[in-house]
Amino acid sequence: MFEPRSLSLYNSVPYGAGGKRVDFFNYATPDAVATVTTAGYFNNARSKLLVNSVIEAVCVADGVGDRVSLIVTASPPTGNVTVAVNTDAAGA
Repeated sequence: MFEPRSLSLYNSVPYGAGGKRVDFFNYATPDAVATVTTAGYFNNARSKLLVNSVIEAVCVADGVGDRVSLIVTASPPTGNVTVAVNTDAAGA
């Protein structure tokens, strides 16, 4: 179950014009990666999350932790917030 108090903004990087930015968050949870990556898991944080926000998460924090880097792929006003596991950059 998502815990909003465990999602912590640690950096915000402006780019381009018009107030564009990428936000970086830390998150810790007892939930498994498969749960955290489910569409809608972060719905209660939609007011904080923008497309391309990065979430560095430690899942299964009550046991042997599993670290994963996520990127927000959708954060609509209604409907599900979605994330994807952030892998190496395309073309890298």
